[in-house]
Amino acid sequence: MPIETQSMDGGRTEKHPPPSKSELDQITCGSMVKVIDPEKSVWYWVVIERRLKDGRTFVGRIDAHCIGGPTLRHGGTVAFDQDNVLYIWPMKVDPMFDKRWFRILSHIISFGAGMKALKSPSAEV
Repeated sequence: MPIETQSMDGGRTEKHPPPSKSELDQITCGSMVKVIDPEKSVWYWVVIERRLKDGRTFVGRIDAHCIGGPTLRHGGTVAFDQDNVLYIWPMKVDPMFDKRWFRILSHIISFGAGMKALKSPSAEV
């Protein structure tokens, strides 16, 4: 069942079919995904930092500028279910995101940026 969303600036509406199981299984650290926040009916670009042990839950950083290259500041951290994934960017982001020093420095600089657990869109039904 496709999910209808608005862009972050509210300028356009988009429909997204859910990614296949095989596509979801390929999400790893450094993958970039478009994620729905059903409470606000908006989406975010998220760089995956890790997949939790349950295999369905991801933790990542909101970062709309990550396509151009890694940035140390980001818009916070989100935890979300695979049902929140709208689109998987076909390539991983810059390998710098995998560097331990980069993750530590980014975490320190962005201290207080916030963390949010997104509700699953299927829970809204």
